[in-house]
Amino acid sequence: MSASAVLLVLAASFGHALWNARTHSGADRLGTLVVSFYVGALWLTPWVVLDPPFEVWWLFLINGLLIASYITALAAAYDRGELAVVYPIARGSAPLVVAALGIGLLDQVPSALTGVGAVLVAIGLMLIGNVGWNTGRRQALVLALTTGVVIGGYTLVDARAVKDVNGWAFFAMSSYLGATFAIIGNRLPIERLRASLRSGAAVGLASSTSYALILLAYTRADAANVVTLRSTSILFGLALVPLTLTRPLVVGAVVTVVGVALVTL
Repeated sequence: MSASAVLLVLAASFGHALWNARTHSGADRLGTLVVSFYVGALWLTPWVVLDPPFEVWWLFLINGLLIASYITALAAAYDRGELAVVYPIARGSAPLVVAALGIGLLDQVPSALTGVGAVLVAIGLMLIGNVGWNTGRRQALVLALTTGVVIGGYTLVDARAVKDVNGWAFFAMSSYLGATFAIIGNRLPIERLRASLRSGAAVGLASSTSYALILLAYTRADAANVVTLRSTSILFGLALVPLTLTRPLVVGAVVTVVGVALVTL
C-alpha cells in the first residue's frame, strides 16, 4: 500500500470521526444529519443528470429507507449516549454484519481469519458496551447496534448497485431520498432544518469529503487494505473525546479495530 493511499485513508478516517464528533456535540443531531445528507448529495447532482440510475430505482428506494433508518438511529443514539461508546459500536459492528450477511445470503465461506476477527470484534464491542450498560446508557447501546446493522445493509446495497449504475449518481439519489424519508418519518418541522443549516452544512462537507477520499484511495490500493485501515476512525473518534475515556473503552476499541482488520482482510 503506497504512502499516498495510506495518507488518503487516514485523512478520510479522521474526517469521518470528526463529523461524527461535530454531530454529537450539536444541539439538534437529527436536524444536522438530515441537512448533511442533502448537502453531501448536492455536489453529486450533476452525475444524476448526466447518468441517472433509474434502472435500479428499487435499489435506491431500499437504500433511501436504510439511510433514513441510519439517520434516525444514529441521532437517537447520540442523544442518549457518549460518542466514545456509540461511535465504536456503530462502526465496529457494521463489518461484522456485512460478513454475516455475506455468509447467510451470498453463501460466502468465511476464512479462519474472518472467524478470529469476528470473535475479537465481539469481545471489543462487549467491553465497550459494558461501559454503556454500567452507566445506564442501554438505549444508546441498542441504537448504536441498530446503526451498525443498517450500515451493513446499505453497504451491501451499494455494492450491488455500482455493478450496474454510476456510483456517484446512486449515492446522490439515495441520500436525497433518505433525508426526505427521515423528515417524513420523524415529522421534522422546517424550522429545525433551518436552525441546523450551519451545522448540517459543516457535517455534510466533512462527510462527503471523507467519502471522496476513500473512493480515491480505492484507485491506489486494494479495497481490503483500504477498508482495514479505515477502521482506525474508531481510534480517531476516541482521541477526539479524551476526557471521557476509560481503560475498558480504549482496550475495547483497540480489540475491535484489530478484529475489523481481520474480518475485512
